Amino acid sequence: MAIGRYWLADKDAPYATVLNLLEAYFHPEIRDDNFQDLVLRARSADPEDIELATLKRELIRLLQGDRDGLHPKALATAAAYDQRSDDEFLQWLWHEVYPSEPVTASGTERGRND
Repeated sequence: MAIGRYWLADKDAPYATVLNLLEAYFHPEIRDDNFQDLVLRARSADPEDIELATLKRELIRLLQGDRDGLHPKALATAAAYDQRSDDEFLQWLWHEVYPSEPVTASGTERGRND
């Protein structure tokens, strides 16, 4: 069952930044053309880029298991992935966007082999 893409209309929805950026950079209709732009943008670590700072904070919360207010199908709808669980997708995304940074979980640093 499909869900409405509520994050497009409500920029204050929980995890709206992650969902909007997934839709803009990762959705299959534009992934080949846009995803690398997100990776390069994140790796530039521009301190003026508030949206990317928010993305990073939201990703960390999601990786820590904080999904309060997030519709169970929101990530899959925004990114249109179908062969991974949310957790697998989020870990993959983190390593693609922040490859030199360990995944942060539960307040501790985790390496790639955890």
